[in-house]
Amino acid sequence: MSEMTDRIDVITDLLMGAAHADGASDGSEEATVRKLLGELLGAATLPAAVDERIAKFDPKSFDLKAAAAHFIDDSASRKRRLLELVEAVGDADEVIDSQEDDYLVALGEALGLKREEYADLALEIEELREALDDVRRPTPPVMLLRTPKKL
Repeated sequence: MSEMTDRIDVITDLLMGAAHADGASDGSEEATVRKLLGELLGAATLPAAVDERIAKFDPKSFDLKAAAAHFIDDSASRKRRLLELVEAVGDADEVIDSQEDDYLVALGEALGLKREEYADLALEIEELREALDDVRRPTPPVMLLRTPKKL
């Protein structure tokens, strides 16, 4: 087993935190968590303890920083891999949500990564907001200048 599977409970919690980050669920995010955990464990069926952990996950009592602390001494590449798993969970419902992005950024920070180490995974929320503001503003009317008619 790899070190990632040795910390399967914490990984489960981090992925379930991502599944609940936007406060809404259509089941696709939890299904993705199950799929990813199965791949990490190399199992077609999740162990009963992992399945129970998913079922009993409480987003209100989840502590992101405490969970991230389990990975603080890992390499940057391993931390990035964890963020890639979190991104996959957020993408599962095919809805772009700033709360999911905030969760990914908060985890990146809690892992001690520099923003540029995972910037390609995170939405550029500020740029997105600026683009939306630009689209919301009406285009100013074009003033047509008439040349006076000669008499």
